Amino acid sequence: MILNSKKLIRIKGSRKRELHRAGWIMKDAHTLIENGYLEIENGLIRSVHKGRPEEKSVDHGPGVLMPPLVNAHLHLELSALKNSLPFDKGFKHWVKLLLEKRDAMGKEELIKAAQNSLQDLLESGTLYLGDVSTLGISRQLMEDSGLNGVFFREFLGSDIPGVLTLKNDSVSFSVAGHAPHTSSPQLLMALKKSAASKTLLFSIHVAESDDESEFIRDKKGEWANFLTARGIDFSSWDIGSKTPVSYINDLGLLDSSTLAVHLLNVNEKDMDLLALSNTKVCLCPRSNWNLHKKLPDIEKMIQKGIQPALGTDSLASCASLNIFDEMAFVQKSYQGLDPETIIAMGTINGARALGLEHMTGTLSKGKKAQFLYRPLGGLNKKNILQRHIEKRKKGKGSIIFGLDS
Repeated sequence: MILNSKKLIRIKGSRKRELHRAGWIMKDAHTLIENGYLEIENGLIRSVHKGRPEEKSVDHGPGVLMPPLVNAHLHLELSALKNSLPFDKGFKHWVKLLLEKRDAMGKEELIKAAQNSLQDLLESGTLYLGDVSTLGISRQLMEDSGLNGVFFREFLGSDIPGVLTLKNDSVSFSVAGHAPHTSSPQLLMALKKSAASKTLLFSIHVAESDDESEFIRDKKGEWANFLTARGIDFSSWDIGSKTPVSYINDLGLLDSSTLAVHLLNVNEKDMDLLALSNTKVCLCPRSNWNLHKKLPDIEKMIQKGIQPALGTDSLASCASLNIFDEMAFVQKSYQGLDPETIIAMGTINGARALGLEHMTGTLSKGKKAQFLYRPLGGLNKKNILQRHIEKRKKGKGSIIFGLDS
């Protein structure tokens, strides 16, 4: 399933040298070049120049060439549940309905919706993904799509599975533990070890809900009752008087090869643990607001030296998988964040979070010849970044240039 789009122009992976010019080049969120061009050869960016090229070039217009977007955390397999679940009856009710509706749907319906989401991601300029799948149905879809990133097969409970992990330059296949309160410590440590054996990224949802925090802190509460009712013995779990972040740190899960997602209920000590361990962080503010009416403390995380990436979670909890939409929401919700920081979250921070900064995240020498052209007018150095994260208007999309692999 190679995705197609009227907005996509594929750069052939040949030895042909090409020059691509625009009114502006956004090399990264902090480096803007007016009237510049990219030099491309062998499917890679060879250099970035200021001025008009003397040689023949592709002139895209007065808008901006910028890096592709990165959605560092999403669930493609839940796309069929878009607009089908209420947010106003609490998180547990939402989860219960999600599982019921997902299980009632046929595999064909789930796959078709996931395919449509992959097409939408391409159309929006999101070329790199961190997809998390419990059912495993989106693995082949992502691999066949032509998009890049990491596919995480997610596990919960206590049974330790035998899973195939694989690292490569297009789509790597790794594992994820669902969360500290749904997965036994033995399972989480085994999954982390499996990922580490192939130098792969391990992912986990953590500090997302009040039930999770109460259970890890008090060893009782509604979640403890839920596990007990299902015959799950958690008495040997080393929880109590801990936060979810400190608990998984004690399990040895926090390091530069772990991607921690959500981090809604964290304190300063938790942030210090994340920063000191160089743990990768991905935040999903729109989903958090819809489900919990809370937002992660992005400003404090950045003060601690954390460089959070952006994800959207699934269409079951968010209106779109578009990172431009996520950036617009972040700007509206966090008045203290400047546009440079927000754009970095959707580009280079996402690339770092997935271990793909050698391939994408900036328009720099040696990166893949993939970039967006945004046909924006009336730009200057004061407004160019702001214009990129404003709420999208109908018809104001991007044109994507991508390596045809």
